[in-house]
Amino acid sequence: MAHDHHHHGEGLKDYFTEQLLTILVCGLFGFAAIQLYRTGMLQYVLAEQFRFWVYLGGIALLVLVALRALAVWREAGEAAAHAREHHGHDHQHDHAHHHHDHGHDHHDHAHDHGDHHHDHGHDHHHHDHDHAHHDHTHHAHHDHGADDHGHSHDLAWVFARMLVLAFPVTLYFLGIPNSGFSEDRLKKIAGDDKPLGAATGLSDVASKEGTVMRFSDLNDAAYDEAKRESLRGQTAVLEGLFKRLGDREFTLFRMKMTCCAADTVPLKVRIVTPTALTGFKDMDWVEVKGQIHFLQVPNSNQFVPVIKVADVGDIKKVDKKNVYE
Repeated sequence: MAHDHHHHGEGLKDYFTEQLLTILVCGLFGFAAIQLYRTGMLQYVLAEQFRFWVYLGGIALLVLVALRALAVWREAGEAAAHAREHHGHDHQHDHAHHHHDHGHDHHDHAHDHGDHHHDHGHDHHHHDHDHAHHDHTHHAHHDHGADDHGHSHDLAWVFARMLVLAFPVTLYFLGIPNSGFSEDRLKKIAGDDKPLGAATGLSDVASKEGTVMRFSDLNDAAYDEAKRESLRGQTAVLEGLFKRLGDREFTLFRMKMTCCAADTVPLKVRIVTPTALTGFKDMDWVEVKGQIHFLQVPNSNQFVPVIKVADVGDIKKVDKKNVYE
């Protein structure tokens, strides 16, 4: 009976508290995963090929949360029914015991006048019994207090664990992740480039049809001779971040994510202009239109993609874009 009381008292309360907190946090995780996908926020922390799986995972988690919530609800109903049954049984037992004691008192009263010596012995025995019962009650009360202390400690640990688990969800409700990369961080990732002097040393090539609009196409071609030949002379229109290298040369760049934000690398294209360029500052978003070239880095086998602009009017500012291509 002592075990049943322990299970259906503080222990049962702590159990349901932990279950409800777990259901709540897991439900928030599922909701946040779905919303990160729907609002496009995943693009800042995860590569495109993995984003849909996050969305499916959020849906699956919400289904599991619903199933677990139903199971806990049924458990709570069964526990409440058992508690009512147990309370009714104890009430009947106490009532019967009260009648039994009442009859016993009358019997003792009848014998008090008949045998005083026997009552004295009985009272002495009753005194010993009461003393033992008092000790037993005292010890039981002490043990119960120790159990309650354990429950309080366990529940505090549950709350602490849930706060840690809820931290990523808190970031989502704060609007993180977002496009708010600091300029210093972007500059650090982009690195420092040295001018190539391409403004005067880049020869014209025959124009070709076609428009290339991706940084990754040009950066991949820099390592493949066949691709360089096929793209050289085509017209490219690119949008990216501006980083000045000289009066007639600057770097245009964006970021590429292979798996997640931790493996972000810059994608760069050099831009050369026929005349000095003014009115632009570092980290401006600009659109550039020009002819594709590939220039070999001095004292190296490496090639750099270059866009030669025919007129500075083909360079203009644009609204802020996603830094990742």
